[in-house]
Amino acid sequence: MAQSLPDAPPAAEPEDVGSIVVTGSRIARPDYVANSPIVSIGNDALEDSGRLTVEKSLAQMPQFAGAFGESNGGSTSTGLNGGQAYASLRGLGAKRTLILLDGRRLQPSNPDGSVDLNTIPEALIESVEVITGGASTTYGSDATAGVVNFRLKRNFEGLEVHGEAGTSEYGDGESYRLGAVAGGEFADGRGSAVISFDYTKRERALQYRRDYYRYRSDRAGLATIRQGTVLFGANTPSLDAVNAVFEGIYGTPALPGNAAGQYTGWFGFNTDQTLFSEVGVPVYNLRDPESDSAYLVSTSPTNQQLNFGYTGSSLQSDLNRYSVFAKVDYELTDSIRAFGQFTMTDYSSVGVANPTLASNVYGLSVPVTNPYITDEFASILASRADPDANFTFYKAFNVLGQRLQAYRYNVWQGTFGFDGNLGVKDWTWELYGSVSRAKFENEQVGGASASALAELLNSPTGGSELCEGGFNPFGNLTPSQECIDYITRRTLNTNTLRQRTVEGSIQGGLFDAPAGEVRFALGADYRYNGYGFEPDNQLAQANGTSDILGYSVLRPASGSVSTKEVFAELFVPVLHDLPAIQEFNLDLGYRYSDYSSVGGVHTYKADFDWRVIDSIRLRGGYNRAIRAPSVGELFAPVSTGSVGIGTPSASNTNGDPCDVRSSYRQGANGDAVRELCLAQGIPEAIIDSYQLGTAQVFALTGGNPDLQEEKADTLSLGAVLTSPFMTPMLSNMSLSVDWYQIKIKDAIGPLSIAQGIQFCYNSGGNNPSYDPDNYYCSLIERSTDSGVPVNPVQPLLNLGTFNVRGIDVQFDWRFGLDQIFGGDPGQISLNVAASYLDKFEIQALPGASTYDYAGSIGTGIESGAGTAHPEWKTITSLGWSKDGYGFGLRWRHLDSMIASARVVSPSSTTRGVSAYDVFDLNARAIMPGDTELRISVTNMFNRKPPQVGDIRGTYDAQNYDVIGRYFNAAITKKF
Repeated sequence: MAQSLPDAPPAAEPEDVGSIVVTGSRIARPDYVANSPIVSIGNDALEDSGRLTVEKSLAQMPQFAGAFGESNGGSTSTGLNGGQAYASLRGLGAKRTLILLDGRRLQPSNPDGSVDLNTIPEALIESVEVITGGASTTYGSDATAGVVNFRLKRNFEGLEVHGEAGTSEYGDGESYRLGAVAGGEFADGRGSAVISFDYTKRERALQYRRDYYRYRSDRAGLATIRQGTVLFGANTPSLDAVNAVFEGIYGTPALPGNAAGQYTGWFGFNTDQTLFSEVGVPVYNLRDPESDSAYLVSTSPTNQQLNFGYTGSSLQSDLNRYSVFAKVDYELTDSIRAFGQFTMTDYSSVGVANPTLASNVYGLSVPVTNPYITDEFASILASRADPDANFTFYKAFNVLGQRLQAYRYNVWQGTFGFDGNLGVKDWTWELYGSVSRAKFENEQVGGASASALAELLNSPTGGSELCEGGFNPFGNLTPSQECIDYITRRTLNTNTLRQRTVEGSIQGGLFDAPAGEVRFALGADYRYNGYGFEPDNQLAQANGTSDILGYSVLRPASGSVSTKEVFAELFVPVLHDLPAIQEFNLDLGYRYSDYSSVGGVHTYKADFDWRVIDSIRLRGGYNRAIRAPSVGELFAPVSTGSVGIGTPSASNTNGDPCDVRSSYRQGANGDAVRELCLAQGIPEAIIDSYQLGTAQVFALTGGNPDLQEEKADTLSLGAVLTSPFMTPMLSNMSLSVDWYQIKIKDAIGPLSIAQGIQFCYNSGGNNPSYDPDNYYCSLIERSTDSGVPVNPVQPLLNLGTFNVRGIDVQFDWRFGLDQIFGGDPGQISLNVAASYLDKFEIQALPGASTYDYAGSIGTGIESGAGTAHPEWKTITSLGWSKDGYGFGLRWRHLDSMIASARVVSPSSTTRGVSAYDVFDLNARAIMPGDTELRISVTNMFNRKPPQVGDIRGTYDAQNYDVIGRYFNAAITKKF
């Protein structure tokens, strides 16, 4: 099964199971059931998913949206996410999903407070409990979207070793895993210990091996050509000089210009250093039919196309991970127990990106005295109004190889404490302390030095006095290794996160009321979180700039937050043994938190549990939750990062609105847009030919020490139904239906620069007067020479609100086939988990328009939170088992979605995605000698992912199977 209800009839238990603590509560009761919507995912279901990492298994569940993970090693400007894996409940982001290990906090793996799932000791996972909605009263900050609690195996006896291997249909993305778990009792049973070791290795999966990533475009791109491109800005050449070269020498048709007789397009260089021109379609004089950057359909210029997708870019980063976990429990006396726990994870990952680009704000300035300028190009440069001025040159530096982001993570946590019985009624107590640290090193390879390139480009000899042979940037020429070494730079950035926690609590029964025993929990804790970031000095120069092309400007930063808290919880039986009310109980809670950053805050909850009859139970409640700003959100350095804004066209709202190809310039308000573009700094000489030429901008983001806490109000109402039938075939059925609503206000996050740019130009009615002083317009600064956005700002603010509402449905049914066929043909199990999303509302700023993105794809509340919001997401598992053998089929379904651009602008024609259905197979067998074999095939029909948006080669790796069919086999041996 994919998962099981916690309220379903349990399997046989030992006679004395003691009291139970359910995720979302601090109170232990022998008969405890969950008041909040909880999904419990067993270890067998995680194994049957065929996924090497637990994050990918969870991401398939309907409650989760995409997050950074094994197939999407996205990186922030500080290089923190490469290879990390997060859980994003309800699409509200990893930082709003609290991760626990046996009910205790883990060391955050990111300055935003989120926890990397790679640090979980997977070999010891018994089950995963997922609670939707706020749980800050129980656990403190960060639980606004919900809680994921990993429960580990207890009282492990003996030795267990396991091995696992997998590969994709395309012969890449191989994975290997080896591990061992050993445990047992000592000191005549007064003590127990368990230790586990796990090694995981995962290889890269490459885009070019999949045909859906290989595509061709009839348009060039300024930053995609290794031969180089030149942009003139406002200093345009004369059309006569251009056509003297293209029509007179190359023999192409005459190129068009403006009314003043100026050429306003741009040029690219062929490998032989001749020029080609893209002034729309077609591409003129493209002469590289054999290269991987060009594709010649025929000799007609209209069929010359550029070729993309033949690079070594990864869709799954590699991973080498070592994990150690150890725990010791010891009974000091009959009523006092001591425990110690240590976990350490060390892993490395390498992310591969496209080669360094000298583009956008990183365009190179080249003098007209450069000796490698050809006579044809020189004649065009000489026709400009200022013939001696430098020109802007863009180039993909493939000669340096692809950019590599190497990540090394070391995360450890030590916990030591005591618990026992107080000797008063059944009261128990616990006191523990935890110390942990996470250190990340980010090595960046393949960057180019701007100062070294400037020296080469400005040298009268072409740089031959600086390196052997000099550097000719025009055309696809390979310089000497000495020149490559002269240009190339490596950088190293270091992040350190520290956490210290002390917590004490007591819980037990207070007194007997008419409807049952009133129980309580009471406690206090202290928590410290510290953050330090040290960038490479090449990325953080004294003048606030970076010398490295291809990587972000970074600055050092540090800070800390301390928290003191007290909390209380009360379980009150209200009614008992009445008509239609077998039980009615309330669970009340309160927590006061004092943060050094935002001061005192209050959280509280009121849940109810109403058992109508044996087979019908209702549950629900209200929670006020908070999320205090993390150390990263408060103190992270201001830095630049590449942000996609899309490619403009008349049929969508993507890209730079000032681009002449955009729907803004071509729409009914095109004149007003043009005037606003001029007011922002685009030169009048190029306003009617302006093209950004790239789908990315380099935006500024950073911490804000003035942030306040987020507040969330969460509501839930549900029913749990178990079968009232006594016949064996129908007795093991259960159904849960839960409605939830999570409303977050003062949400912390960056205002997406893509939205900021669109809103400035009145997308969604956010600037109807096209006022250049509009707030959104104030985030954009443009080059007065080229008009391109220069370091637009993505401010980190307490923004507007998020409102997420939906319904979860889960059905479980188990029955023996003997009820149909007789004999002993085995047992069938059916599980259906479905989630319906009714609303996913985002209000960017207080007073701004609110947009409902339910049923759309393309917009998330933040980077990494997931941009797919299907109305329906389901996973159905059908399994057969008998005498240690089992076979299962899973069906994963994502509903069709419209493009989120249509939510803001209903007239947009940006393409959406069709429904996506994937089927997986799994099988297991218990062999002689306590040996278990498992095999699985995920995406067995090799269903390719749907294209997202209008840009070919764009897929959502967080929610769809971009790797394709995958085979996995595992063996476990117990001694």
